[in-house]
Amino acid sequence: MKKFIKTPFLLVALFVMLLAQSCVETDDLVTPNVASPVLILLDGSSFSSTSSVSVNSMTYELDKTNILDHTLGIDSIPVSNLNLEVYIETTTKVASLTTDTNGSADLEITWGELGIDEPTSGTQVRLEFAGSYKDIAFRKYHTVTVE
Repeated sequence: MKKFIKTPFLLVALFVMLLAQSCVETDDLVTPNVASPVLILLDGSSFSSTSSVSVNSMTYELDKTNILDHTLGIDSIPVSNLNLEVYIETTTKVASLTTDTNGSADLEITWGELGIDEPTSGTQVRLEFAGSYKDIAFRKYHTVTVE
């Protein structure tokens, strides 16, 4: 008889605990997801060990005014005079760039400046292009590889 009473009691207790856990309210995310204010297109990802690293960036603001009109669509407007900082390992700043009137900025840097004294084939470095546009910070990641 005791075994018959214990089983339903345990099942009810388990159900109540699960129900209580599913009703926990949480605050908003600690770091809210915000869409990047700019589109950054990066070109250049594989370089020989004897050459320098050359990455071209094109920065655009996306005008979504006509997003619902399929004949017009989204317009890409180059962002000029935008300061970009290039980092490796998230905190080590290796370069500062400024976009020109076409939204373009070129990074020319050596493997040594990227922390690789003896580049060998397959070695990779993750670059982080960071900046702020209209008071919204953004970061774009790009990997360069030794051929």
